[in-house]
Amino acid sequence: MALGATGRPRPVIDIDPSEESEMSMRFVSRRQFLRRLGGVLAAGGSIALFPAGFASASSKTGPTSTPGHTGGGPAYPGDPGFVATRPGELDAAKASWETPEYGYYTGHNPSNPGTAVDSPWQLVAVNASTAYALGYRGQGVKLGMMDSGYRTTHEAFQTRLIVPVRAEGVYGTSGFGYRNAATPANPFTAGQPFTVAGDQARTSDFAHGTGMLGVTSGIRDVKDQHGIAFGSTMHVAMTGGSDTQSHGPFHDYVYWRTANKALVDAGAQVINSSWGSYVQTIDRTRFDGLGNDLGVNGNLTNAYQLRGKDSTSATAMATIIPNEFLKDLEYQYFFFKKSYSEAGIQYNPKHPGRSFMDAIWDAIKDSGTVNVRSAGNNDWSNPYFRPAYPFFNPLAEKQWVSVGGVQPPTADSPEYSKQSGFNEAGLAKWWTVSTPSNSVRTTNSGGDTSYSNSSGTSPATPVATAVMGVLLSRYPNMDAKQVRELMFTTANNKMSDGVRFLGTGQTSPSGASIAWTAPDGLPDERWGWGIPDLAKGMYGPGQLLGPMTYKMDKAPLDVWSNDISQIAIKEREREDLEWLAGYKEQGIAYAGEFSPNVLNPDGALSEQAFMLQGILADPYIQAITNGHPELYDKITYADAVKWRKEWMDQRAAYIRNNIAKRLYTASLTKQGRGTLVMTGDDTYEGGTTVEGGKLSITGSHASSIDVKGGTLGGSGFVAGSIEVHSGVLQPGLSSGEAASAASFTLTDVAPGNVLNVGGDVTVSRAGRLAITISGDHDYTSVRAAGDLVLDGELALDIRARLTPRTVLTIMSGDSIKGHFRSLPERRVLNAGHHMFRVSYRDGAVTLTVVRTLPGARSGDV
Repeated sequence: MALGATGRPRPVIDIDPSEESEMSMRFVSRRQFLRRLGGVLAAGGSIALFPAGFASASSKTGPTSTPGHTGGGPAYPGDPGFVATRPGELDAAKASWETPEYGYYTGHNPSNPGTAVDSPWQLVAVNASTAYALGYRGQGVKLGMMDSGYRTTHEAFQTRLIVPVRAEGVYGTSGFGYRNAATPANPFTAGQPFTVAGDQARTSDFAHGTGMLGVTSGIRDVKDQHGIAFGSTMHVAMTGGSDTQSHGPFHDYVYWRTANKALVDAGAQVINSSWGSYVQTIDRTRFDGLGNDLGVNGNLTNAYQLRGKDSTSATAMATIIPNEFLKDLEYQYFFFKKSYSEAGIQYNPKHPGRSFMDAIWDAIKDSGTVNVRSAGNNDWSNPYFRPAYPFFNPLAEKQWVSVGGVQPPTADSPEYSKQSGFNEAGLAKWWTVSTPSNSVRTTNSGGDTSYSNSSGTSPATPVATAVMGVLLSRYPNMDAKQVRELMFTTANNKMSDGVRFLGTGQTSPSGASIAWTAPDGLPDERWGWGIPDLAKGMYGPGQLLGPMTYKMDKAPLDVWSNDISQIAIKEREREDLEWLAGYKEQGIAYAGEFSPNVLNPDGALSEQAFMLQGILADPYIQAITNGHPELYDKITYADAVKWRKEWMDQRAAYIRNNIAKRLYTASLTKQGRGTLVMTGDDTYEGGTTVEGGKLSITGSHASSIDVKGGTLGGSGFVAGSIEVHSGVLQPGLSSGEAASAASFTLTDVAPGNVLNVGGDVTVSRAGRLAITISGDHDYTSVRAAGDLVLDGELALDIRARLTPRTVLTIMSGDSIKGHFRSLPERRVLNAGHHMFRVSYRDGAVTLTVVRTLPGARSGDV
């Protein structure tokens, strides 16, 4: 039993799986709903769903699956949400999940007076109801959250799907977590034991974590709001502080490696990290670079003063760490390097040079876990160093997501628009998305039944994390890195009218346009990839961002109906090659000037240098600087040159490796025993390889296809060539396969007999062509514009009695070289109680029915 706000026991409801499946298949009347729910609510109870209620809710996996029995039943007794089982039910199923706690497009409940944002809008913004209607809400997926802890007794958290992790260790360094004032606070000491326990936060500190947890995991209980991935298991670790915990380089490597490793060991595929802010400067208009107080506006002439991206005030950012240009972001990288190197405040000889950000990377890099981080809440063109970490360590990019902010619509601006006051994608555009950040309705730590609005890129971040959780339940055959790319390439850069760009006609306070400016298919410098779209994300990738290996060993069927292109990876290749050429020609000068907090070559201090907050009064810094803490945040010119060359060399090596391994080539390798049906207009050109299971092409496919095991089928168009090295070419899509594919995503998939090919078709010695014959005029075939090169086996599946002298054209092409194994011209083949004569004349492979033998199937021909 959990305790309610009154201290009375509050029952936790465990839904029987059989009841859940039965209830998920139908609407429940309002009277039934209220009757079932009333007893619990009248008693002051709360409702939670135990994992047992999800035990039977495995992902919808294959042609025999019935969506209503696998994707999700109700989250509470009488929940009207149901899973569609046929296309005609999809709209009603979506509507069934769009209850008041799901929210509204504007974030305002129309049953309440006024226009204030008083309900969730984040679920609507990412089109979560489509995923729920198809049966996916994150079930079977494990996520992680690194934050300030949470109010364990809150009614929205009464579920065993929220699991605090526990780990222990010993601090390797000494320091302070808080630097939002002149004197730092929240100390930790080298040699001091610590415990990472997400449910043991100090009550004064767990407000932030409580709000973030509600966005991902608040239960669906007919209350104020619910989490986007409320079916996922969320493992929670604790930062050891509140949201004022500084993002600067003042944390212990061991603590952060231990905490994040605990989440990884618990199975978290995605870790949400949306806490804290970068350390600020003392007022740059008043204090000089050594911290001397020159009086009000006494340093204004020499101050490193930036308006920010959209600010109208020349001095509004005077205490915010500059982050407008590369030199600003690079300074943060330098300061991390200094603080964790020998003689730095957080130097640990057991982990020399490794920062707490490196600790996070070290904890996740081998697991494939993705780290999702807030971009920051200040008016800069770039996210801060932590979300921009892969810029300096490119090996981390495929496991990183930076999250910027989006505002809800208003009467003057009826579409979602960019939050101009928060950090934007900038140099991190290739791994950035933008999600709801203003007035996000979520849980509040003020009481067990408290809810409120939260703003900032902090609540935006768990929106992205939760979207990945739902997508992971949709794609059990994908890992988190692949789902990350799917989220990027199906994100939305258009709004409700489907034409105009996000933010069109809208401006920031400075009057600058905040419209999307990048071409379709490319990330924007403000928005990144845009708003994640779970509706589009249900139907496969929108692009391939390099070679993709899809190993279908967990679910037997998948259907991709999105058009899959290669626009972004080719642009990324162009940008990276341009950068590599610039670096080769100019060396480190290609990165531009240094930050004013880098000393001049002669050791002199720039007039525009500034002083970071909480440095001067830090006793540890005073000790290691021999009483000159004002110099600690300054970077020597020699170190700046060394460290810049280090990160630029790493980036150059990364690009060269991408070139050598053809990682700028969009290609697909299908592995595993499952079947993948591709129904879209696929324009990536890097080639497709089938190594296991079956790939069926029912749309158009621009690249060539190699079969090296498994089966290639379908009734679409392959513009390139097909080469069957080993495995099977089996043209056509049967009515049964089409029905299974259509039932999977509830979109039309038509059966067909002919696979058309724009190039050559080669069936090598170890390959096989498999033809299905269901009647004199009903049989599968291959039609190629190029040559047919034949050396493999021909296999026939005869399913009907055929008429003698009937001619079946099973392949055609411009010319034919060779023949099927043991079947030269005019050889007679005995198959399925029929005798056929094989011919390869005039660019066609034909089978002429010579005789019907006893035992042939009867039926219509």
